[in-house]
Amino acid sequence: MRKVYVLERDLLFALTNQMKETAHYLDLKTGDVIPVFSFNRDEILARVRANPEQYVRLVPQTRAQGIEMINRFIETVSRADLKAKLKAAVKEGRIFSRFRSVLETEPEELRRWQQFRVMVLTESLKQKLQKMNLELVLIGDDAAGTTCVPIPEDEPDEE
Repeated sequence: MRKVYVLERDLLFALTNQMKETAHYLDLKTGDVIPVFSFNRDEILARVRANPEQYVRLVPQTRAQGIEMINRFIETVSRADLKAKLKAAVKEGRIFSRFRSVLETEPEELRRWQQFRVMVLTESLKQKLQKMNLELVLIGDDAAGTTCVPIPEDEPDEE
């Protein structure tokens, strides 16, 4: 199974982007997340049409899916007091910012939320890639731009 290395922040942005007139594709050869805006739409779509097996369209979650993900996470919270605060936060307007502001007071739970969010957002893409005999490997911000990130085409130097 070939690995596709993708910057986590770019992928998460594409999977949560709600901007109209914008789309994103994943280049399965390079791992790049390619944004499609009005000014580059024709060029990118021509590339995709010329090599459809090289690209996968990244479909962002809807607002309803985002709310469902938050509610699923809240059900995993073991502390009753925090669970109650989170439930109260999402009952009123500005659900996403209120939810996040509660979690920002709880660093461990915020980290757990971030892991949960990545898992949920990438689940269907991982399944789709697996059917193509590809494995999604996320590169965190801490590893981006370092030499410790493996590049599939690189071969070890022989001495």
